[in-house]
Amino acid sequence: MAIIEPTPEHVLDRETIEKLKTVNSTAVIDILARNGHDPRYIYMPNIRTMNPGVRLVARAITVRFLPARADLMAEKPGGEESPEYAAFELAGPGDVIVMESMRTKLMSIGGDIKFLRLKQRGVDGLVCDGGIRDMHTVKDYGIALYGYDKTSNLGTRIGTPYSTNDAVNCDGVLVKPGDYIVADDDGVVCIPRYVAPDIAQKAIEYDDLEEWIRARLDRENLTPGKYYPPDDAVIAQYRAERDASEERMTD
Repeated sequence: MAIIEPTPEHVLDRETIEKLKTVNSTAVIDILARNGHDPRYIYMPNIRTMNPGVRLVARAITVRFLPARADLMAEKPGGEESPEYAAFELAGPGDVIVMESMRTKLMSIGGDIKFLRLKQRGVDGLVCDGGIRDMHTVKDYGIALYGYDKTSNLGTRIGTPYSTNDAVNCDGVLVKPGDYIVADDDGVVCIPRYVAPDIAQKAIEYDDLEEWIRARLDRENLTPGKYYPPDDAVIAQYRAERDASEERMTD
């Protein structure tokens, strides 16, 4: 019997999400690592963008596929109630569908007809460890798509959608419904929901800190080692200059 659960409420507001969209995924990984999260368990190393130049920050709605077998196909709801379609109807603006799809591009998780509904629903993106069909069409749907690769294969012979908003293993990373996915041309990262507000603010600050470091190194014509990677003294210097600049702007 399929598992279909509701999606946890957002813990990031729209303003924070928009700011986080300006932060590269590399900075998000750095901050997660500095706060005790091993990159091996928050970074999806084999998933790449299908439509370069797009940045994604969105709440995860999950779908889990299991290897195809006749009895499983008979047990799962069909038609509009199938778990992947249930996820599509739960999702909207600010959401990303994350699919555990067995780490093979032979597992086609959809194409132009399925993803038309994501376009209609205004869903921000889709991440999978499988393949994506019909990129010649879906590239124009306005959906940020990330997967193992393009594919022409028929996924229904490989896997069966089993659950919606269950914990999933996507490319070796645990994703729970309500977690946040940050993705760009460099990669895909999962921010656990329970730390998302703290990590988001720290990542936004860290991105600004790196801009400050680049500017100083360029101005002073120095080796990166003076400021990078930033230690507590460098961070304190950055914050003091930032705060002083903000005070001047408000005077």
